[in-house]
Amino acid sequence: MGEDLKWLVGLIIGAVGLIGGIVTRDRQMSKQIRESEDCLHGRINRVKDEYVRKDDLANQIQRVEAGMKEMRDEMRLNASETTKRLDSLIELQSKR
Repeated sequence: MGEDLKWLVGLIIGAVGLIGGIVTRDRQMSKQIRESEDCLHGRINRVKDEYVRKDDLANQIQRVEAGMKEMRDEMRLNASETTKRLDSLIELQSKR
């Protein structure tokens, strides 16, 4: 009986060791996966926070371009009015 008991105890210790090793490896693998996922999610969040969506950027550029066109038209109108005033002033000076 002594040999059978030693064999049974050895088998139980081996099984517990094998199961413990599998559990430890599984926990370590889960930790590595979690760390890599956290790193990936961090990169995704950083990109999301730092970069502008193309639609938002396009809308802002359109507004800026429309404002610039409006300013250009106003400047042309003012320049033509100024030119007319200068022409009339020159005519008055030349008549004297």
